[in-house]
Amino acid sequence: MPIELREKLERQGYHLLGKRGAYKACQWQKKSLVYGDVCYKQKFYGIESHRCLQMTPVVDKCTQTCSFCWRVTPHDIGITWDQTSVSREDVVAVDELMDAVLMANLRSLGGYNPDAGADVSRNKYLEAREPRHVAISLAGEPTLYPLISELIDEVHNRGMTSFLVTNGTRPNVLREMTEPTQLYVTLAAPDEKTYKTLCRPGIKDGWQNILESQEVLRTLSTRTVNRLTMVARENMHSPRKYSDLILRGEPDFVEVKGYMFLGSSRGRLASENAPSHRDIRAFSKKLADLTGYYLVDEQIESRVVLLSQSKDIKKIQTL
Repeated sequence: MPIELREKLERQGYHLLGKRGAYKACQWQKKSLVYGDVCYKQKFYGIESHRCLQMTPVVDKCTQTCSFCWRVTPHDIGITWDQTSVSREDVVAVDELMDAVLMANLRSLGGYNPDAGADVSRNKYLEAREPRHVAISLAGEPTLYPLISELIDEVHNRGMTSFLVTNGTRPNVLREMTEPTQLYVTLAAPDEKTYKTLCRPGIKDGWQNILESQEVLRTLSTRTVNRLTMVARENMHSPRKYSDLILRGEPDFVEVKGYMFLGSSRGRLASENAPSHRDIRAFSKKLADLTGYYLVDEQIESRVVLLSQSKDIKKIQTL
């Protein structure tokens, strides 16, 4: 990892683990501990915000440089590096990585210890020190990690559930890897032209790979989600094309989520590209009508609407 990138990430609050792993405390963990507020993942699926941590095995690697992503890209800091290849020799073992992730979580909780004066429930604080859910996302494309199946197995063996978020450009990995508790495939464009403009793929056949990943999605036995990241003036068009993509994958859920003007994306987009929740809900209603999915829930603060194949959603239980 280039030193310029490492320094930038550390200034942004990332705990860097090994050569390219990373952990960052989620704002919803803090909000849950201090104010009792919860993330939409708790509202939708039962994932307790104070017991969920977010990490990535490859913070510096991705097959795309999406304009809307908060991740630091080469253009943001004026240097280049190989973003799309990772060897087994270039990463730490999964047990070491998870040990480091859990230790980083403990360090981040230091300021919330009620014994040190923090106005936090002692029970919730102790629970937060023993997380039960791992979001393998944060930044980078996790399916580039050569030990992704082993990482998911390690999470499950430690009694935790796994949420894996992928951009869908690695269908062969999705087909062969250990299935996480819940798998997200992002759909950030309704067609190839929009995809190339907004997601700026660093590999060939990125769009075709996403189409193939949708085909893979419908064959999996785990819980599946398509997340649509909506960017006003960029990709909030062609709802019928989005619905065709969704029906190709037949996910259990569809999350329609508005782009937030955050992180490094602020140097690429404008605040006007962040849609309102009203816009997200209106677009979601069109998708529901076209796909036959039910509009079952929403969270205004996160500008996200949940569509589901079923009206009844089974909450995720800790392993």
